[in-house]
Amino acid sequence: MAPPPPPELMDDLIGEILLRLPPEDPACLVRASLVCKLWRRLLSDGAFLCQYRAFHRTPPVLGFFHNQYRKGTSVPQYVPTIQASPVPQPAIAVTGSPTTSYRTIDCRHGRVLFEGKDQPSQTLIVWDPITGNQKLIYPPVHPYTKFLAAVLCAADGCDHLRCSGGAFLVVFVGIYDAEEEDNDDEGVEDGDPVGWASLYPSEIGVWSASTSISVDSFIDLVLPSLLTRDSIYFILENGEKILKYSLVGGVLSVVNAPPQHEPNMIFATAQDGDLGAATVEGYSLHLWSWRATDPVGGFGEWVRWRVIELDVMIPISIGDPSTTFDLAGFAESTGLIFIRANDDIFTVELKSGHITKKGKRTSDSPIFPFTSFYTPEDCMDAPQTQRHFCLYLP
Repeated sequence: MAPPPPPELMDDLIGEILLRLPPEDPACLVRASLVCKLWRRLLSDGAFLCQYRAFHRTPPVLGFFHNQYRKGTSVPQYVPTIQASPVPQPAIAVTGSPTTSYRTIDCRHGRVLFEGKDQPSQTLIVWDPITGNQKLIYPPVHPYTKFLAAVLCAADGCDHLRCSGGAFLVVFVGIYDAEEEDNDDEGVEDGDPVGWASLYPSEIGVWSASTSISVDSFIDLVLPSLLTRDSIYFILENGEKILKYSLVGGVLSVVNAPPQHEPNMIFATAQDGDLGAATVEGYSLHLWSWRATDPVGGFGEWVRWRVIELDVMIPISIGDPSTTFDLAGFAESTGLIFIRANDDIFTVELKSGHITKKGKRTSDSPIFPFTSFYTPEDCMDAPQTQRHFCLYLP
């Protein structure tokens, strides 16, 4: 006699099991939705997916964007850090300008910010890889020789578990030499490098009035910005200075960099969730926290709160002068620092100090991690043909 069939699992128990599928492997959810109609219905239910995101709390890193430079032009590329990534490669197609250069300049809250460089009119493009939505933005009409920009969710009180497709903000920071431009900015001396900032809310579609400050520094390289609390931070002059833009009131201020900001520095959220930074000295990763002593946050001191020995976990040749550590990027939501060590890329988890190899080094440009939940609901809402980034300009 054949054994009796196993008892069926109760719906609540199935839900508890599916709730624990790892978000860093979106293919697990997709495969589970194909098991039967019950599982598909459950994994497509909005209430369950809200519970799923709240249960895991932190959107996982699905990959990262960086820039490849070919024949004098830059091309944004996406590198998955999981086996089955739902994010497509950016496919740039610009009519009338086949040599137009594009680069990634920021990534946050499920959105990527690109710059179109070699056009009659410079452009910014905000792209949502999950939904396929994109928005073309022209920079503010204000003098600048170099600029930095950041993108973030605009919704008040958002938990950023699924805010893609909604309203967003773009912060634009320009730098120019007051001696070379007509300086009409209040409180700025002629001859000083001038930094100014303007805010673009997508719901309004107009840049705000700019606010300016003497910065005494220029921009050498576009490095990842940092969002903490209600402020965005940018790195100036290869890490010598930090520019703070307050989203409340639009106030600009300058912060000195940590004492060990050379050979390179990146932002890394501090233990208390405020401004932090990471630097490398020898084979050691130093983590810093900024302790402000004034309301604006421009005065204070850097406190080193942790040192992680990289040579313990990363295979390198001690004493080899060719051995280098390059701090490349930081994922705000997960607390992961991306480090290039010779020919490889590793991540360092701030809380645990755990180090993981993520792939091979293919570029020296900054890394912009992409974090997002991806569920069967997203798969159904965004067909493959709509998710590819293919921007056509006149």
